[in-house]
Amino acid sequence: MSTLTLNEKIDALIRELDFKDVKGLIKDSLVTEILCRISSFAEEIEGFEKKYGTNLEEFKRQYESREEDFEKYDDLMAWEFAQQGKEYWEKKLKELESVL
Repeated sequence: MSTLTLNEKIDALIRELDFKDVKGLIKDSLVTEILCRISSFAEEIEGFEKKYGTNLEEFKRQYESREEDFEKYDDLMAWEFAQQGKEYWEKKLKELESVL
């Protein structure tokens, strides 16, 4: 009976999970995590679009043309953050796809 080293056990598990090598596992893990973040930000954006019945740009125009509303201001800041986060992770996903 032979004893496998830790590296051999890890390599065997990686192959058993249908990854070609460690690089494939890392790429898949990174892509999955990035897609999860994009999806989370997209859901938040969709929630604001449903709540206000418009997109971010139009909501911002409407907000700026009216009297200050602290609830809407908070939503605007959160909406902009979600949009920027989504765009950031979409960019990172493209970068990842180009290097792996």
